[in-house]
Amino acid sequence: MQPKPAPLPESLTRLLATPERRSAGAQKAPPPRDGALRPPDRCSAHAALETAILRAFVFGLSALLRIVVLVLSVRHVMR
Repeated sequence: MQPKPAPLPESLTRLLATPERRSAGAQKAPPPRDGALRPPDRCSAHAALETAILRAFVFGLSALLRIVVLVLSVRHVMR
């Protein structure tokens, strides 16, 4: 008997999904002219927010680890 696999969160599913392949004749849409801005892409904004949160988490965790190592080193030297 195998356990029922839990569904992945939407963000992980999106990251693990294989990119869609384009046909040989397909091209990207031409860039807007006259300096007009394109409407913001909701997915890229969501991905940027996830990346920023992940980087902040990793930075904070590494800073905490460095502080712990420094405190333990100073404590060892003081004895």
